[in-house]
Amino acid sequence: MAISFNSCSDDNDDVQSPDNIVGKLRVSELVIVGLDQILVENLDLQLNECEKKMTLEVFENGTYIEKDYEYNALLTECLLYDQVNGTWENLGNSIYKMSDLDTPNIKVTFEDNKFIAEYTDTYEEISYTIKMIFIAEEDVVPDPIIGNWKLVQEFENGVEVELSTCDLMETFEFLEDGFFLETEFEDDETSNDCIESEVKTRIWKNIGNSTYILYKIDDDSEQEVKITFGNNTMTVELTIDEEGVVYSAKLIFNRVT
Repeated sequence: MAISFNSCSDDNDDVQSPDNIVGKLRVSELVIVGLDQILVENLDLQLNECEKKMTLEVFENGTYIEKDYEYNALLTECLLYDQVNGTWENLGNSIYKMSDLDTPNIKVTFEDNKFIAEYTDTYEEISYTIKMIFIAEEDVVPDPIIGNWKLVQEFENGVEVELSTCDLMETFEFLEDGFFLETEFEDDETSNDCIESEVKTRIWKNIGNSTYILYKIDDDSEQEVKITFGNNTMTVELTIDEEGVVYSAKLIFNRVT
C-alpha cells in the first residue's frame, strides 16, 4: 500500500505550469473504505512512525522515485528497504498512470498542502478503497513526543505516589524513527547509590487524538496510552492490569534540554 505525491500550484493560461503532482511528499495517513471491520480486525491499518518516513519525489520529466522504510527490530533501526524508480503520466480527470505499482491507475486530488492518492483493491473477493494521504515534506511537523523526558510525578488512581531518588532519575528518549529508549535506575542497598539498569529499546506510534501505542520489542506486547503536552511537560495516562487488579496511572515528565 505505497504511493506518494505533492502540493498545488495555480493554473495559468499564458505560462506552462508544472503538473500539481510534481514535488516531494511524505505519507501521513492511511484510510481504508469498504472493508467490514471483522475482516480487518487482525490487520494494523495505522502507519507507524517508520512507515511515515516514506517519500515519493515526482519530477517534471515524467519520472518518480519512491522510498519505503520499515523497522528492523534486530538492529533497532528504521531502514530504507525498497526504492522504486518509475514513470508517471497524467491521463486527465484526476487519473494518473504510475508504472511499477500493483495498481497502475490512481485517482489523485489536492487539498491545501495535502495530496490524496486513491485506488481500489480486493480482500477475500471484497472490493475496497485505499486512500493514502501525503503532505509536502517541508510541511512535516515533528511529533511533540520527540526528545528526552525525565519522570517528575506519578499518580495511581488519583493518589500521588512517593517517588524515590532513583525513580526520579528515570528517563525516556523518543526518536523520530519511532523508537524510544527507556532508562531506569535501581537503588543499590550496599552503596545507597542509584545504579543504571540496562537501557531498553521500545517502539512508539502516534495513532491520533492524543493516543499513542508503546511496544515492547522483547515480548511483543503493547500498551495504549493517552499523552498530552504543555509547557515542556508530558503527561502519560494509562490503565494497568496486574493479575486481575486494574488501576489507572498518570505519569508526568519534564522535557530535558
